[in-house]
Amino acid sequence: MSLKSKLAPYYRKLKYNGNKYECPLCHFKARSFISAGLYVKRIDSKCPSCQSLERHRHMWLFLSEFLKNKNVKTILHLAPENCLGKLLKKRKDLKYFTSEYDSKATSDYHFDIQNIESKDNSFDLVICSHVLEHIPDDRKALSEIYRILNPGGTALLQVPIWPSEAHNTYENSSITDPRDRIIHFGQFDHLRIYGLDFKERVLEAGFSVTMLDMEKEVPEQMAFKYRLHNNSGIRELTFVCTKL
Repeated sequence: MSLKSKLAPYYRKLKYNGNKYECPLCHFKARSFISAGLYVKRIDSKCPSCQSLERHRHMWLFLSEFLKNKNVKTILHLAPENCLGKLLKKRKDLKYFTSEYDSKATSDYHFDIQNIESKDNSFDLVICSHVLEHIPDDRKALSEIYRILNPGGTALLQVPIWPSEAHNTYENSSITDPRDRIIHFGQFDHLRIYGLDFKERVLEAGFSVTMLDMEKEVPEQMAFKYRLHNNSGIRELTFVCTKL
């Protein structure tokens, strides 16, 4: 790693230091956050310190309270985000496992979530954020997540949703060109774009589901401070799914 790369995090903290916003994950206080987005940039989106995005802050605000009230001992984090993983690894009361599909990535497992090589009833909690839109058979993946959860266990799922929530999930397996996928699904490696009917797919797998928008669950002042709002006009929904 070059000296410039090593110094970059310290430079960002100095550049963005302030009191307007605060990241609930790393508690960095900033005058502004960094713009983020693959094609269309969302202003004040990424924490300059831990790199959390809106959806990660939504997830952590729910998860940190959830872990206080639920008897969770084992967690499987699929395609783990570093900002969340660092916090969960520190917990001495949890057995925290990660899975990356890329066999070259550093991870506890390298599961294909359409066929998870793990026993039934193995985990109390599965975290899966912005993964299912990349998976050819997402219904099979949901059934596998259900299978490996302990009875009463929870899956926390996040997926990209249509800006207009009136649209149902759109997918077309004949669209394979990355440029066409950008036009149809919003990103070159996405296989679909979900609507609110995603909830029906989760119910089909056997879960009970609560659709949660943390921006609406916390006081308005807190939502502003933690930068929970997505400036692209998309709600950052978390689907809290319980194995019956």
